Amino acid sequence: MPIKSTCAVLPRLNAAVPPPPARNKKRLFFLLKFAVSLLLLLYVIWTAGLHSGAGRSSLLDTLRHVDWLYCSLSLLCGVLMTVISSWKWQVLLRCKGIQVSLSRLTAIYFIGRFFNLFLPTSMGGDVVRIWELSRHAGEKYEAAASVLVERLSGMVMLALLSAAAVLLELRHHNLPALNASLLFIAAVTLLAFWLIIDRRLLPLLSRLLAPRWAGAEKLLAQLSRMQQAVFSYKDSPAGLLLVFAISLLFYFTAVVNVWVSALAFSAEVSFSAMLLAVPALMLIMNLPVSIGGIGLMEAAYALIFPLFGFSPALALSTALLMRLKTILYGIAGGFVHLARLRAGEPQA
Repeated sequence: MPIKSTCAVLPRLNAAVPPPPARNKKRLFFLLKFAVSLLLLLYVIWTAGLHSGAGRSSLLDTLRHVDWLYCSLSLLCGVLMTVISSWKWQVLLRCKGIQVSLSRLTAIYFIGRFFNLFLPTSMGGDVVRIWELSRHAGEKYEAAASVLVERLSGMVMLALLSAAAVLLELRHHNLPALNASLLFIAAVTLLAFWLIIDRRLLPLLSRLLAPRWAGAEKLLAQLSRMQQAVFSYKDSPAGLLLVFAISLLFYFTAVVNVWVSALAFSAEVSFSAMLLAVPALMLIMNLPVSIGGIGLMEAAYALIFPLFGFSPALALSTALLMRLKTILYGIAGGFVHLARLRAGEPQA
């Protein structure tokens, strides 16, 4: 899962510089992700028909008839999703007695989006959020744990919604391959969550895997850090329940976000189709296989939208709007960061 990037900051934020073999390994992973990004972009170009004049003409015609009202609503939905995420983060921090205003956390969230534009991993913004919060609140471990649990709760809720979407929309959309994929990913996510919340399973897994798999130690260490973060909230069941409720609100808003973004280019997009499409899109976009998600989001739309009968031009147009919004939110975060630097970094 991409959530493992956040786990690495839990023991300490200032890790030592890795030795040359570790740096070579990271360089190799970067090159692999770069190659994957290129392949994904080529896939998008091919499926959208951009290699032909007819495909380019169809895309331009779709973009030319954009509805600016829906574009504006799409932009507002993205801002609302950031505020909802910041609210969830605030609830987790309050469970630890850390009081930070919603406006401050929203500002930090946007700053994380700014750094996501340049960092090679989509989780880089989480590290920036942890660093920003720990500087002001002075609680490094609690800051890291809050971000980790926020991410984990989102992944669990996304898995549950994916399974629910498959069951609820099965009659309306006969997509066996998509349904099976969603159920498989949801099952794997929920199994990982079960490993984290049940203290008895990690030792058992360690005894089973350690003698047989060289990479088991690293995986188990990551799961152990997640477990420590989750169990640090064991005395706040009401807070965690609210966190999952907020996650549900977030993903409902995410469905609306994609729906209105698609409506900006076509009035034929149904909300029921988006209920099944969006969990699939978000699960794909959470895969840590490309540089900063470049190419992955576009490929996800190019793969999922045609399954519901939508044209490749609509899929790419919607993806481009979502990518443009990501850039705009990042730029806004850059201005927020610059303003805070000029203001002398006020305390939380």
